[in-house]
Amino acid sequence: MVPELTMDGVRFSIERGGVPRAWGEADRLTYRRDTTAVAAQGLSLTMTGAEGEVRVTAPRGAGIAADRRFDVEGGIRATRGADSATTASARWEAPQRGAGLVTGHDPVTVTGPGYRLTGRGFKLDPAAGEILILGGARLVAGLPVTP
Repeated sequence: MVPELTMDGVRFSIERGGVPRAWGEADRLTYRRDTTAVAAQGLSLTMTGAEGEVRVTAPRGAGIAADRRFDVEGGIRATRGADSATTASARWEAPQRGAGLVTGHDPVTVTGPGYRLTGRGFKLDPAAGEILILGGARLVAGLPVTP
């Protein structure tokens, strides 16, 4: 039995209660059956929620499926409508059943029409659609809106 599987061009979906909540692709995915370790390159994920769709991209990620933990790094970008957020790395963790939380300890920038919000980190609750900017958030409003 081979403990490690490597696949190229993987498409995946995440369902909760039989309802699709997220779907995405990975250019390359490696899964260790003995440890449930997962490593991926070229990630893109689309999540649905009450606030609409959020698309997240990252060059690489790794985690432990059994621990319900996944870290992404290399420059992450999340977009929802005209708003976007960028940071160097983040962790999704759900030790209990549920949607889990996303945390980042690197600087984060959130931009949208006419504003820019920066901070030294963040906590995101995807289920609630709420983000908390950590470490002295700074908001610049009234910026020119470009079409």
